[in-house]
Amino acid sequence: MTLTLTPLPRDALPRVAGFSLPEDQAGFADLPTVTMATGAARDGHMILFGQTPVGFFAIDRDYAQTHEFAQEGSIGLRQFLIDHPHQGRGHAGSACLALSPYLRHHYPQAIDCYLTVNCRNPNARAAYLKGGFEDTGALYLDGGFGPQHILQLDLIT
Repeated sequence: MTLTLTPLPRDALPRVAGFSLPEDQAGFADLPTVTMATGAARDGHMILFGQTPVGFFAIDRDYAQTHEFAQEGSIGLRQFLIDHPHQGRGHAGSACLALSPYLRHHYPQAIDCYLTVNCRNPNARAAYLKGGFEDTGALYLDGGFGPQHILQLDLIT
């Protein structure tokens, strides 16, 4: 089976409404319905393994307006998660590798994509770096769950 990324319209959110995270990850990400309710400029996306939804992420088109470290023309990756029963199978790493071409196709106007990842979440940071994100060396300190690394993915080159 193949892992693919695909847009998730708001009216299709029930497809990922049953997603869950283990207790030790719950502070790092909100579930899809919460994420999509908190930002009008957010687009939902599913991670599919075959036809089965195994993950979710949102793209924040207004990220540069709310994060001073993001340059104008940037988008933000929010709430990237793999559903608990599907974790440990390489889906996160494969999805991160697919992000760059996917984002270039779906957001051709974006110059880059930023994300913040909690300093206490080294596995997620490693997956993002494997997918082509680069650590800016700066920390984001305004998150409610502790300091976060700021990562950037160039979408132009």
